[in-house]
This record gives sequence, structure tokens and C-alpha cells, in this order.
Amino acid sequence: MRIDYKQLSKMEFLPGLEALDLGSKANVIQSLLEENFFHDSGLFYSLLLISGPREIRSTSRADLEGASVIEGVYKDGGASDEAAREEGMTFENSIYSAGLYLQSQVARYAVTKEPAAMKEALRALNALRMIYDYARERGHEGWLGKPYGQIPKDHSSPDQYHAAIIGLYQFHEIARPAERLQIVAMLRGIADFMTKRNYQIWDVSKPTDALPWNIGFAYCNTTYVLAQAMVFRLTGEMRYRDEALRLADLARWREWSHLDEWAADGLTRVLEFERVAIGSFVLHAVEMLAEILPELFGATHSAVREGLARALEKWWAFTELGIDNNGYQHYWIDIDVTNRTWKPTGIRECPRPSMPGTFWNYYSDVRWSDQLYRRVTAAFPVIAHLPNKRESALAWMRDMMERTNGERMRWVIDLDGHQLKPDVKWMGCMLSSEAPFHYLITYWRGRALGYWA
Repeated sequence: MRIDYKQLSKMEFLPGLEALDLGSKANVIQSLLEENFFHDSGLFYSLLLISGPREIRSTSRADLEGASVIEGVYKDGGASDEAAREEGMTFENSIYSAGLYLQSQVARYAVTKEPAAMKEALRALNALRMIYDYARERGHEGWLGKPYGQIPKDHSSPDQYHAAIIGLYQFHEIARPAERLQIVAMLRGIADFMTKRNYQIWDVSKPTDALPWNIGFAYCNTTYVLAQAMVFRLTGEMRYRDEALRLADLARWREWSHLDEWAADGLTRVLEFERVAIGSFVLHAVEMLAEILPELFGATHSAVREGLARALEKWWAFTELGIDNNGYQHYWIDIDVTNRTWKPTGIRECPRPSMPGTFWNYYSDVRWSDQLYRRVTAAFPVIAHLPNKRESALAWMRDMMERTNGERMRWVIDLDGHQLKPDVKWMGCMLSSEAPFHYLITYWRGRALGYWA
């Protein structure tokens, strides 16, 4: 029987979760993830269907009957499109989610030293290694292709690499010698692949000069710089340090957020969607970069502190755009660049859709969880390095953790039921591929820092 997504979107997911203390919430989320997120092959799922009050599962072609899915985006002979029609977005963010899960289990192990946490970290490592090995065996070592249909395809994106390399780097510190060797080899292969491809990692079938803009684009650049810096730290090889410094000089994220760029370009108003989420990637990276390559920010300790603080201030303010008074992140926002304020777009036609599919043909007031929870983990460097923001950022982090419930872990949230058109109602019935993972990362890192019991 065809799924009634309108009714399913109204179902309470994980009833009673919001009333639990933070640790009990973490236990519920941990069980949900480790019991449901690994495919039999060992690959990691990403977007799963919320099919019951405490149930999630992958989607099938039958589930997507009459639904609008992303088509025509992946130009690899149709293989990704065909897989997407069979399984929806089941593996869309497999690499990203596996990287986040690895980070969460590293943070959990740091606090508890539980063998179970190490076991889950190894499962996540294996999921990433499967994708890495698939490409290596086909002459593309370092390529992390999204595994639509359980097989890595020609398409990827920097956010997939971002979460994966941070997870690998953090796991290296606690891993056994055999895993450490594997991690160094993987990070080296990724850094070398990026260099060889001229950082064209969106589509391995395209020429290396196909997307020249991405090298200087803030979240892309910080990801690429981080990959090189990590290998320098783990191997001591100066060529990786030199490449990280060269790359960083091709971008302005240390001084500017996108608001500054828009203002410099003479823009006074911008209708945006996912751009605000990019700021969280920058925030995740800058603290690590300041620790690994402090010379990126200045020649003296005080200069490094000031440079890091400047970048954090810029991007923390940028990521606040679109967050309303009830703690929801609006997907589409109307930004006043001059006053650095925003308002909801309301429902209206989108004259120049950024991607094919019903969802991108119109603006709406849907909320989404991914960016909100990215910002929760991005609050850590703000709390650590911005004394004037410490208390407010920590209070906001705690508030979001306390507000966390089943609704807020949905990928897209249609609060009044009128923001998602019928053929995209399914988007409101998917578990976010990020929110539960960021919750766990934040809980365990916060435990280690004494933010909560």
C-alpha cells in the first residue's frame, strides 16, 4: 500500500524523548543508530524513513511512488539517478554520516573507555574504508564517491570529505597501531587525490579545471586546507604544509564571511537556502587549523589568537541567520545584507531553481535540522576562544540539547503542514542524516569538558 506521507509526518517520533535528561537522550539515540544505520554489507546509511514511533528503515521504489526525487543531477551515465529512483536518498550522505558517527564514538570512548564505543568506531571506520578501497582498486585512491545503490558512484561533495577526514583524524589518536597505519594511508591518499584532481572532487568523470571556483569557496577551501594540514601533522612531510598554506591564501575565510563578500559585491538583498550551513563547516575547521598550522592566523601567539577569534566571530554571526525564536532553522531565508538581518521568505515561486525537482521550484517556510545541529557542534570553538560569546553560546548549546526531540531530528520540518507540496511530503518523514550524530558528538564532548554531568 502506498505510504500516506501527510499522516506519517504528523506521527510523533521517539515519544517522550524531550522530557529525558541529556544522558538518557544520548542512550536512546545511540541505540537507534547502532541498531539501524549499518547495511548488511557494512556500508553506513544516511537518510532513513521514519516508519513508526520508534522505527526507521531504508526506502524502496514502492515507497517513492508519486514522489519527486532529485533527478538529472548526477552525470555518470545515469547510474546514480537510477539508484536514487530505487532507494531515494538512502545512501546520499553515507560518507558524511559515517564520519560524524565515527566522531561521536571517539568522543564517547574518550569519556567512558567502553569497549562498545571502540567497537562502533571500528564499524564506522570500516564503512569509510570500504568506499576508499573501492576507489583504490579502480585506480582512484583517495576518491570518496557517494554509494548510491551500495556502490560508490562518480559524484561526491566536500562535505562528505569534511566529516570523514575529521573522524579519521580524531580516531587516529585512540586507535590501535594497525588502524593508525590505515588512517594515515587513507588521509594521505585523500590529500594526494585532491591535489592531483586540482580539488575537483565533485565529479570524478569531469576534467580537473571543470569547477575552478570551488578552491576559493569558504567551506571547500577549509576542507581542502584541513586535509593537507592533517597529513602534515601525522607525517611531518613539508609538502603537505606548503600546500595547505598555498590553498589558504586563495580564499578569504579568515577575514570575511559570505555576508562580507555579498556586501563587497554590492548586494543588498539575498534569497538563500543552504549557504548559511556552510558557515558551520568553517567553524568546525578553523580551531583544528589554528592548532595544526597556527601560522595560518599569525606569526605570534597573540596574532594567532586574534586571527582565530576574528574568523570565529565572523562565521558564528553568519550561522545565526535563519534561526528563529523557537530554535528552528529556516531553510529558505530573505537576507538584508546591509543590516545583516533576515526574515522568512514565505511560499513563493523560485524563478531560477538551483536544482531540479519540486522542492527547489519554490521558496517556503520549512525548517530543517541539519544546519541547526551542525551549529551545535560548531559552538565548541566559540565557547573555547571567544570570551565575550562563551556564556551565550554555551547557553544556546544547552538549550538546543534540551529541546531535542523526535520532531527536531526530522530532516525537514513542516510545522503547519502547508510548506511541503504533496510530492515532496516524504522529505518531512526522513530522519536527518546529521542531527542525531551531532547530538551525540555534543553530548560526549560536553561531558568531557564538564558542561553537564
